[in-house]
Amino acid sequence: MRLQTLAFVILFLAFILTLGRDPAGRVGVLVFFTGVGEVALGLAAVMALFRTVGAIGEARGLLEHADALAATTVVLAVGTAAMSAWLFVGAWCIQASLP
Repeated sequence: MRLQTLAFVILFLAFILTLGRDPAGRVGVLVFFTGVGEVALGLAAVMALFRTVGAIGEARGLLEHADALAATTVVLAVGTAAMSAWLFVGAWCIQASLP
């Protein structure tokens, strides 16, 4: 780790801790991290969905088509569940942080 990277990380943590002092800043930090998590989970789900839809197009037989459709269904279900869970955890943290 370079020294300027360490200085940036320390500056970022100091900024986050300073914002966390009052309730409005705490909510802002929680909303930011909830949003970043939602974007990351959504991006991962869409990338996995592209792979499974591509597998449907590359399938040769009936069994491969069924396998690709099942994988697509699992990706959609798991992606939706993960994003919903992250959103509910973020909302719960916001409610818990307010007096």
